[in-house]
This record gives sequence, structure tokens and C-alpha cells, in this order.
Amino acid sequence: MKTRKIPPYLRAIVAAMLAGGALAASAQPAQQPRGPMGFQAIDTDGDGFISRQEFDAAHAQRPARRAAPSFESFDTDHDGKISPQEFAAGQGVRQAQRGGGRGGGGRGQGGGGRNMPSFQDFDLNGDGSISKEEFIEARNQRVSERAAAGYQMRGLANMPSFEDIDANHDGGVTPDEFNAWQTKHRQQGPGRR
Repeated sequence: MKTRKIPPYLRAIVAAMLAGGALAASAQPAQQPRGPMGFQAIDTDGDGFISRQEFDAAHAQRPARRAAPSFESFDTDHDGKISPQEFAAGQGVRQAQRGGGRGGGGRGQGGGGRNMPSFQDFDLNGDGSISKEEFIEARNQRVSERAAAGYQMRGLANMPSFEDIDANHDGGVTPDEFNAWQTKHRQQGPGRR
């Protein structure tokens, strides 16, 4: 097989195109994460608590689309650090204020599932983790309440299982797993998992 030599001017054109493509790719802004930030993403030192410095650093990295929450709105016991339970409760309050929590009057209310529950709606014993039993009990209670209130109950067959939300399959759903599932569910749209 005979090989052909590539003329120098073609090599220069290809090199320029490749370099231009690399420059164009590096010049594009990085995709900013959407949805609520997870506890582990903010707890950068991994000590199980979010300090004021970690909280401020995490929010400084996010685009200012809406007013950032204050550290104090999450640190409800005022001990200078945010526990996983305080974090989940704070996210639940913010979600309800935006219309995504129970009774929040959010978009699609009555539309078959867009008014999504908060982590606290499922964490019945308040221990910061949702067991399979809590999940089933809270989901059944929510379905009963919504049916009694006259909401159309479309999409019941598409409701997630506990295993769908328990991403690491350890038998407990953390606030991060719950928020990740809700973010994924919102991005996919109603009626699709």
C-alpha cells in the first residue's frame, strides 16, 4: 500500500482548525448546575456540617438568578453550622416558598404531580433519612389527601418506587438523593421518569 504525503499547507490548515476548535470549546462558559445544591456538594471538608464559609463559597459559585438564601435561614438552632436536617428543612421551606411544596400553590397544582412534596413530607420521624416504610406511608397519605381534595390522579402508574430514589441502594433516602430525583423528574417533565 502506497502512502501519500500530506502537503504542508494542508497540515497547517488542519492544525489551525483543530486549534480553533479547541479554543472555541474552551471559550464557552461552563454549564452551571441547576436545581438545589446537595449537602455533600457544599460540605467541602466532609465533616457532616456546613460552615458559614462553605455556605458562602457554594453560593458565590452559582449565578444570581434569584436572591440567595441567608446562612441564618438554614442555621435554625443558631450554633454556627448547618446540619443535614437543618439543610433539608431549609430547602423544603425555599421550595414551598417557590410553590413547589405542599400547599404552595405552585404551577400545575391539580395537574397530576407538578406540585412536588418536600423531603420533610416523607421524613416522618425527622431523622434526616427516609426509610422505605416512611416513603410508602407518606406517599399513600399524599395520594389519599390529593384524591380527597379532588385533584385528578393522573400518573399514579408512573410514581417512582423507593428504589428509584434511593440512588445508592442503602435502604435510606438522604436529602441529596431526594433533591437529585426531584431535579431529574422536573427536567424530564410530568408523567415520565
